[in-house]
Amino acid sequence: MKDTLNSGANGVLSNNKFILAIGKELLSFSKVSNISKTLECETFTEGGLNTMVRTFIKPKQQQETLILEKGVNVSRKDNIDTYDNLKLKVGGRIRQAVTLVVLGDEGFRNKNLQVDDRYYSFDEGVVVKWEVGDLEALRSEIFIERFEIAHSGLKELKQTKVEYYD
Repeated sequence: MKDTLNSGANGVLSNNKFILAIGKELLSFSKVSNISKTLECETFTEGGLNTMVRTFIKPKQQQETLILEKGVNVSRKDNIDTYDNLKLKVGGRIRQAVTLVVLGDEGFRNKNLQVDDRYYSFDEGVVVKWEVGDLEALRSEIFIERFEIAHSGLKELKQTKVEYYD
């Protein structure tokens, strides 16, 4: 038996299982934010026609960014080498496709269901900001590293159905 399902409660995808790939390198981040696409418009009023405005699409004036956050590992050497190879440092130009894959719920994959994963991608980007979280001696929080990547425009790739069987 095979069913089609978009995972999670009532067919809604969970937002806590995702993979980020830069080229063929898979990276683990605890949070990816600012996943959006915007369109800039300009409105004009025409003389003599006061009941409506005309809306026109403008060329982009603002950069779009993707924000990646993760806890810093105790052994950083492997991370530093990987980040250097991928140009994941301030001013680094990422010239490979960056793909974010939102995975369906693992529980449904084991029940002979067909799961649709979601794919978002951009072709190239520039790391415009790097920062670490605040250091505060009175709190016990994870040390967070954050990257902000200005990109060429996020697009949703066509969904591909992946079938899972026992």
